Amino acid sequence: MSDADEFIAPLDLPGVDFTSTADVRRLVRERYERLAKASDDGFIDDYIDAVEYLFNGSDPEYQAMDTAYHDITHTLQATLCLAELIHRRHEDDATPRISAADFRRALVASLFHDIGFLKKSDDREGSGAKYTHVHEQRSCDFARTFLKARGWTDNDIRFVENLISSTGPRVNVNEVGFRSETERVLGQAVCTADYIGQISDPRYPDRLEPLFNEFAESYRYQGLAPDQWLFPSYEALLRGTPSFWDVFVLRKLNEECAGIWRHLEHPVTGENSYKASVEHNLAIIRDRIAALG
Repeated sequence: MSDADEFIAPLDLPGVDFTSTADVRRLVRERYERLAKASDDGFIDDYIDAVEYLFNGSDPEYQAMDTAYHDITHTLQATLCLAELIHRRHEDDATPRISAADFRRALVASLFHDIGFLKKSDDREGSGAKYTHVHEQRSCDFARTFLKARGWTDNDIRFVENLISSTGPRVNVNEVGFRSETERVLGQAVCTADYIGQISDPRYPDRLEPLFNEFAESYRYQGLAPDQWLFPSYEALLRGTPSFWDVFVLRKLNEECAGIWRHLEHPVTGENSYKASVEHNLAIIRDRIAALG
C-alpha cells in the first residue's frame, strides 16, 4: 500500500476515553475489520461485555475487581494497544500474516490477562493485589475454565494461555512454550501491549503510588520481610521507574519481543502516539525525582 488514504488515521491516543468501553470497542472493531476484510459478527462486543461483567462484580461467583492499579482501564489500554499493533503490523506486510481468528484469540488473551486479580465471592482478606505474584497463572486458570464453558477447543485455549503467560515480568518470552511462529509473534504483541498500554497512560505518573501499594500487599501476603521487598517504598519505586524503562522494559520489548513495537509508528505520517506519551510520562517522573533531591 502506498497511498495515505489506504491507511487508518494515526490513533489519537489522548482523545480516547478509557473510562468506559465505548471508544475501545469502536476502535478495536475498526482495526479488526480492516484486517479481516469483513464485519465483526459481535465477537468483540461479546468478550468485552464478559470482561466488563466480571470487573463490575456482576458475576455471583466473584467480587468486583478491587485492585487500584490493575483496573479495567488498564485492561482496555492494553487491549487497544494490541489491536493497533496487530493492525499496523498487518499494514506493514509483516510475516507471518495474522488471520482474523488469530486476532480474536489474541484479543481474548489481552482482555483476560489480568483477570487473575479477581477474588472469589467468599474471599474477604485484603484486595486482589495480594495475588500479584501469581496472577498470570490465575488468569490462565480462569481463562481455561471460562473458555471451555463456551466451547473453545483445547488447542485454542492453550493458545490464549501461552499469550497470557507472556505478560509475566518474571517470564522470558523466548522461553514460553509457543507451538508456532504465529503464536510467538502474538505472545510478543500481547506482552508489548501490556507494557506500552500502561506506561503510555496519561495518569501513569500518578498511578505509581497505587502500583506500589499493590506490590506491598503482595509482599505482605507472601510473608516477605521488608528487606526482601523489591521496592521498599513508593519513593524507591518512583526513583527506579526511569531505569525500569531504560533497562528492563526496553530490553524486553526489543529482545524478548523482537522489537515488534516499531509497528506502532504510522507508516505514512511517522506518528506514534504511544511513544510520545511514554516519553512525556517519563519526563514528568524524572522531574518528580529531581524535586525530591
